[in-house]
Amino acid sequence: MGKLKVRKIGNSVGAILPKEWGLKEGDVLDYQKKGNYYIIDTQQLAQEHDRQIIEESFADFETGHIVSEEEMKREFGKYGWGE
Repeated sequence: MGKLKVRKIGNSVGAILPKEWGLKEGDVLDYQKKGNYYIIDTQQLAQEHDRQIIEESFADFETGHIVSEEEMKREFGKYGWGE
């Protein structure tokens, strides 16, 4: 189990979250309290992140930045593409 150090921030307290959690500035975390435990739920953030990646990938189709499989074979066949 990891540990977080709580620090004073103005009239409040806060903690530095590990980089490995994949959070970024401005993320809003859902949490709930169960007894003495605080449970941080990042599922909504993960769904929003995935949705953003999918939307960005569709932007290529809208702008016509797509390549066919035949074009990929022709361009990258010398590296083994399509074998």
